[in-house]
Amino acid sequence: MDASLSITLLVILTVLAGIGGQVLAALVKVPSIVFLLLFGILLGRDGLGLIQPNQLGVGLDVLVSLSVALILFEGGLNLELRELGRVSGSLRNLITIGVGITLLGGAAAAHWLSEFPWPLAFCMPRSSWSRGRR
Repeated sequence: MDASLSITLLVILTVLAGIGGQVLAALVKVPSIVFLLLFGILLGRDGLGLIQPNQLGVGLDVLVSLSVALILFEGGLNLELRELGRVSGSLRNLITIGVGITLLGGAAAAHWLSEFPWPLAFCMPRSSWSRGRR
């Protein structure tokens, strides 16, 4: 099969599966990510193997970047600034306390489960933790 035809069919099948997942999720009244993940697994390498993203080459990076930009743009359009005041306390706690707990928990898991040294578990560059051991 011609390379451009296979890429075109890949994009068409992907878009149809995405639209189908969105429509089916709206009908069943569940979050659309459920059907999008299900269709991705079924049509991807682990399922039927109909969708092979590696055929896109560098175009895959371009499509992912464009999709992320569209998602963020749409999220910004739907942002209600009046509602931000109601969640500001929760958001502040999530950003401060949540990040701290994640940092400590991730470092502890890296140290005890993967046996990383503590400085490396905290993602400190090797040059900064080798200075103190001379």
